[in-house]
This record gives sequence, structure tokens and C-alpha cells, in this order.
Amino acid sequence: MSKSYDHIIVGGGIMGASLALQLTAESDSKVLLIEKSFPGAGSTGKSGAILRQHYSHPVTIAMAREGLQWYSEFEDRFQRSISFHRPGMAFICKEADRDNLERNVKLQRGLGVDTQVIDGAILRELEPNGNFAPDECAAWESEAGNVNPVQAVNEILSVAISQGTDVILGQRVTSFLKANEIVSGVILDDGQKINAGMVVICAGPWTGKFLSDAGIKLPLQALRPEQAFFEPPPGSTERRLIYGDLTHGLYWKPELAGWTRVGFLDMNEDAIVDDPDHYDEGVSGKFIQECRDRLSLRLPHYAKAASWGGVGALYTVTPDAHPVIGPVPGLSGAWVMSGFSGHGFKLAPAVSRGVASILGEAKPGSFDPNFFCPQRFQRGEAIEVRYGYGILG
Repeated sequence: MSKSYDHIIVGGGIMGASLALQLTAESDSKVLLIEKSFPGAGSTGKSGAILRQHYSHPVTIAMAREGLQWYSEFEDRFQRSISFHRPGMAFICKEADRDNLERNVKLQRGLGVDTQVIDGAILRELEPNGNFAPDECAAWESEAGNVNPVQAVNEILSVAISQGTDVILGQRVTSFLKANEIVSGVILDDGQKINAGMVVICAGPWTGKFLSDAGIKLPLQALRPEQAFFEPPPGSTERRLIYGDLTHGLYWKPELAGWTRVGFLDMNEDAIVDDPDHYDEGVSGKFIQECRDRLSLRLPHYAKAASWGGVGALYTVTPDAHPVIGPVPGLSGAWVMSGFSGHGFKLAPAVSRGVASILGEAKPGSFDPNFFCPQRFQRGEAIEVRYGYGILG
């Protein structure tokens, strides 16, 4: 006789782990999470895990705010470390873009975000070692922070397990168990069949192919964003803040090891990944040098920063750079949570709480299921992208 659960979650990244915790902790649901390798093996483990609230839509601002608060309280609540740190973040742009920046900051402030627009002179006070032009300004968000992504996903899943979630690691879900377009569970690569009242696909870059094999087409594409790591030169006295630099198309953030993670904002520069099981996880010397050159325009001492190489990571993106979350079109008994386009870590607590409130008995939060409806592209209702870079939301 096959096993049976209320909910099966496919994928052990931050989204799957968070949903498992919410479903288990907030309801009487019997939950199983299945991960083909290990927690955080895909996009999550290489995430910068930046927790900022600087978005341009009320829905995503509120969700990012809910997520930041949840992460900030996690260590005290569960007595487990996720290396939460709050250095603050600055979004830099040209004065010509100030009106747009001020509109977004006003919107964020109205939703409780502690943020303000500062000019180049105040930016230089914030970072005396930095080069900031007189015609530049920034949105300064003092509450922004980050966590260690590997620690976070493992600790969240550990809490979920302690509260009743079952977990299968090292086995791949090969297909839905279904009849007449009604899903009743999953089939594993060893042939095992597991029944469930609901199957939720949180498989990141693997989601598109899995659904395609089931006859469902969603506009999900896997990309390979590159990131470089540098060690600041001895004696450098920079403030270790997080930055999004719209002028130079760059972001950078401090890492716990003392390194600085650097990446580009433009996802159009990222290579398409056809097979996330086999993709290039390295970076080129050309990319590392380009990161050093761009960063040195802001912080000149990085011209002499030692390189610690880099990594090719994974994003799952949609045409409007926002996720698809909701019932799988054409299938009863299945949900999808994918296509977070670099926003997943920030939004995971709010998304998982919202989905759990619909599927189980959890209290609803800031999640708006209509906003992220998987069928919005077919309806011509894509979410407006208000920044030139989709990763900024």
C-alpha cells in the first residue's frame, strides 16, 4: 500500500522548506518534502540572500517587509542561527532618475519601510571611501539585511522536521500520479508511488521541464547569473554595506568570510540554462575583471582586491520577472511556486505563509494570489516592470 499525505512539496530550496514549515506549524496537515539531492542544492545555496524592501509594487513591498521581519525574528524564535545581519542598503541612480526613485520611496514609506532619498554628498558621508558624482542620488534603506542562505534553508527545514514534516532526500520526483487530469500524488525515480491531496511544485529551474513533461506549458526559463568574490585589500576602511548601483549595473554585498560578492543587475546578460543538472558553475576571468573594473569606479581600492573566483548560479525567470504561484493550469490537485527571478529568498516567508493559508489553515499575510496568477500571461495581464532591471522588481 502506498503512503499518503495531505501535501507533497517537490523541491528543498528556500521556498519548499518555508512552505513545509508553514504548513506543518500552522495546521494539522501531514506534509512530505521531496528533494532530489540536498537542501539548497539549486538556486538557494548560491543566493546572495539580500533582504531588502525596495520594490515598486505595493504587493511585493509588503511581502518583502513581512519576509525581512520573519528572518530577523527567526534566531530568537527558534534558537537557531541563520547569520542574520543588517548592514543597510543603498540604491544608487543618476539625478535624472530621481523622480522615479522618489515615487518608489514614497510608496515604500507609506507601507512602513524606513527609507529615504539621499544625494551624492550624503552618500559620500555614508561611505567616505566611495566615488559618488554630484548628479547621483540613492534610496537608503537602513533596515535591509542578509542571511547565510545555506544555514537558513537547512535550519528552516530542521524546524519543519521537528514539527512533523517528513522529508525524502536523494530521490527525484519523475512525474505526477494522476488520472483524467486530476493529480493524486507523485511517482519517484525508484518507482515508488506516494499519494497526496495536493502536490506543490517548488523545484526552481527544474519546474518548467517537469510541468512540460506533464503537458503543461508555463513561461519559465532558467538563467545562469554569474557572481565574483573579492577580498578587500588589507587596511581598507570601507563601510560594509549592500549596494544596488543602477548607474553601473552592479550590486555588491559583504559576505561573512570577509569577502565581497559582486554581480550584474541585467539578467539579459545571463546565459540560458537548458539542463540545470549539468551547467557551468564557474565564471570566466573576463567576468571577474569586469566586476573588478566596475566596482573600482565606486570603491577605488578594489582595483587591488584579491579575487576568490566566482560562481555560476541559477535563476528561474518569467517574462515579467515575477513568479507564478497558484493552481497548475489544466491540472486539479497541483500548485506551482516558481519563477522568482532573483526575488525568492526575500519573498519566501510571505509566499509560503500565503500559500499555506489557502491550502491549509494558516493565517493569511501579505500574499496576493491574483497578483501572481500563473495564467496572467495568457490573459495579457503581465505585471508591469517599473525598473529597467527585472531583478529589482
